[in-house]
Parts: sequence; C-alpha cells; structure tokens
Amino acid sequence: MATLRLRWSEHEARKPYARPFMVSFVDDSGSDLGSVALNGSDLLYWSQFGAAVAALSGELFVFDSVDSAADPQRAWLERLAPLLPAADAISVTPRSTFDHERGRVFGFVVAGDGAAEAVVDAPTLLEYQEFQAALVHQTGRLLRVPSVEAIDDGAPRRRAWLQWLRRVVVRPASDEAMTATWPWR
Repeated sequence: MATLRLRWSEHEARKPYARPFMVSFVDDSGSDLGSVALNGSDLLYWSQFGAAVAALSGELFVFDSVDSAADPQRAWLERLAPLLPAADAISVTPRSTFDHERGRVFGFVVAGDGAAEAVVDAPTLLEYQEFQAALVHQTGRLLRVPSVEAIDDGAPRRRAWLQWLRRVVVRPASDEAMTATWPWR
C-alpha cells in the first residue's frame, strides 16, 4: 500500500504564510510519486488535507480506511501519529505584549520536550484542534490528548480540554497577574 513521508522545517514554520510540512507520496516500491507543501491545519484536518492535495496537485487523495471510519478525523490522526514526534509534557506560559489597538494582551508560549516553542493566542489555546494544528505547525510535534479525543459531543469535549489545560497552563507572573489569588481556575 502506498504511504506518506513527512518532513517539517523549523525555518519555514517561522515565516509568514508558511507551509513547513513537505508531504511526499510514496508507492509500494519506495518510489516518490510527488510532494506538496502544507501548513499545520492542512496537514491535521482530514478534509483540509484532501482539499490541499487537490489544489496543489490536481489529484484526489483517498484513504479508504480513513474515509470509512466512524470518525475520519480521529482515523487520520492515527495515520499521522507514527509519522510525527509526539508533543509530551508540555507547559503553557502566558506572556503579555502591548498592542497599540487593544492594549495589553496575552499570548501563550507552549514549551516541552526540548522542541521549538510555539506561541498561540487565547482563541487558539481554548480550541483543542486549533491548538493541535498551531502546535504541529510551529514545532513539528503532534499533541494527542486521549481523554479529549474520546469525547464526540462538543460541550463535554470542550470541558475535558479545559480540564486538561488547567494542569498545563501556568498563571501569569506576579507582576502581570490581576490578583495574587484567582478563584476561577
């Protein structure tokens, strides 16, 4: 069966409008059938992957085992997981900057396992799949949280993600925190 080969470029990941993933399509004999360059979202989201491959190559990409799965997105992540290093033991640290239009705003620095750091905004932090895509884009590492992925319903899944985040997001430094104690964590 034909396979995929992935290569991530840290240099490319830092550029605006980057496509840091080179996805090569390989036949059974190991011959390269062609490649496309993708960003993190196009790689991780099953439907976006197919659309990106079609747009960049003019070819349809079909994986029957993914398309026929009860949850194609989860099946796609299972296919990708062996091709990408895992993002383990991450920590998320708020860091504020001053924006001339919005005032002080926090971004979140994601670090772990000696990999490149990622920086995400608050909306990205709070959405599991968006966070996954941003992290893989910026670090080349795939975050999987089985306790979140096991939940199909949107509201309970979001609660599970926020519960998981509570363990990895560090409070702002005392000079940036609103108060010494924060009762809503």
